[in-house]
Amino acid sequence: MADVQPPKPATGADKSAHLEALDIFKAIDPATVDQIARRAQNRTLEKGELLFNVGDTSDALYVIAEGRVRIWTVSAAGAEVTLNVLTSGAVFGEIGMLDGGVRTAGASAMLRTRLTSIARRTFYDALDRDPQLVRNVIDLLCGRLRWTSARMEDATLRQAPQRLARILGHLARDHGKATTGGIEVVLKLTQSEMAQWTAMSREGLNKLLNRWSEERLLSQDRGGLIVHDLDRIDEIAEFGE
Repeated sequence: MADVQPPKPATGADKSAHLEALDIFKAIDPATVDQIARRAQNRTLEKGELLFNVGDTSDALYVIAEGRVRIWTVSAAGAEVTLNVLTSGAVFGEIGMLDGGVRTAGASAMLRTRLTSIARRTFYDALDRDPQLVRNVIDLLCGRLRWTSARMEDATLRQAPQRLARILGHLARDHGKATTGGIEVVLKLTQSEMAQWTAMSREGLNKLLNRWSEERLLSQDRGGLIVHDLDRIDEIAEFGE
């Protein structure tokens, strides 16, 4: 396991995350947000550095101020399986923080990443102070449950083309920008990272991407992706090829 260094207190101008902009803190008392921000801590992870491992104790939730974090678990065969890739503004680790149980997934940096961590005691003090935060947490947990159900459906019921199409649709909508040629995915992932996320082999992933390139559904250029036909990608995601 990678060495985990203690986080540094967040003070003054070095506070990393703009907490008031996050959905989990929407419409709550500004004084509550300020209290959380003053007690939050900052941390920087280098590329590949482990934040927490499966089975670690849980005592904080995290906000990505800048960078990219991979959430993963380990299969029965001992292989790492990517569950999600999170970027700036994402909140994670809240379930373990809330119930005090061990981490059910691992988290590691895909590139140099700045995080803000909020300890359980700080968060619970804020929950006691502001009922709007309680409602926001309920919304967040419901969203997590829906996401988990969809992920389980992908893993157990959907074939590889559907899984890849669903990921491409997500990337195009949440991490894409419109260009004259289509939707450019600005979140750059290696084929190994994409293969882990879609539970495919690199060979199978590359073969499918090349075929879809020939069919003009997408194009690949220097490690980037441009989606040309999002409607067709959505159709494959829903019904298969």
